[in-house]
Amino acid sequence: MASDRKKIRIGIAEDQSIFRNGLVKLLNDIEGFEVVLAVENGQLLVNALRTIPLDLVLIDFRMPVKNGIEATKEIRILFPDMKVLLLSMYDDMEFVELAIENGANGYLSKDDDAEEIQLAIRSAVETGYYLNDRTSKMFIAKMVHAGKIRPTFEETPPTVFNSNEMAILKMICNEMTTQEIADKLFKSRRTIESARTLMMNKVGARNVVGLVMYAIQNGIVG
Repeated sequence: MASDRKKIRIGIAEDQSIFRNGLVKLLNDIEGFEVVLAVENGQLLVNALRTIPLDLVLIDFRMPVKNGIEATKEIRILFPDMKVLLLSMYDDMEFVELAIENGANGYLSKDDDAEEIQLAIRSAVETGYYLNDRTSKMFIAKMVHAGKIRPTFEETPPTVFNSNEMAILKMICNEMTTQEIADKLFKSRRTIESARTLMMNKVGARNVVGLVMYAIQNGIVG
C-alpha cells in the first residue's frame, strides 16, 4: 500500500517566505512526501544537512548568502548521493545547462504546477534526473554524451522494445510530435500515446525526456 512506503524527506532553501511556505504546504499535502527542513538561504541548508538526513533538496537559484549554484556545488562534494532540484523563474537552456553542469539532478520553473513538481521530485529520487518535456532533445543528447546527466533505468537492454516501439522511439528522438508520428505510421494519436506510455513503464522513465535519455544511453539513437 502507498501509505506503507518510506516517505521522501525533502528540504527547501528559498528566500521568499510566501513562496517557501506555500511550497511546504503543497508538498506536505502530497502522499509520500515530507518537508522536514525549510530555510531562507543555501548556507543554512548546507549547515543543516550535516545533521538532518534528507532524500532531496529544492534550492532557489537566486538567494542571499549562498545562492543555488553555490549551494549545489557544495552539496555535491559533501553529500554526493543527495538529489538536488534547482528552482528558478527562468526556463531556458542556458539556465538548465548551468544547473546540470554544477551538479543538479534537474530543475523546476517556479511557474510549474503541483503535478509537475511531484513528477520532478519522484523522478529525481528514483532515476537520478529530472528534465521536463520542454527541454530540447539536442540539449539532452549533449548532456548525456558528456556524462553530465547519468540516468538510471529499470531495464538496460535496448531489445526491451519491439520493432514498432523502436520506430516510435526514434521518431520521438527526432522531435516529431505525437500527431506527426501517428500520421507517419497510419495510426491514431491515442495508439501512439499508449505505446509511448508502455515504453516509459518498461524502462521506468517518468516522461518523454526519460525515453530520449534511454535511447541515447543505449545507442538506439546517436
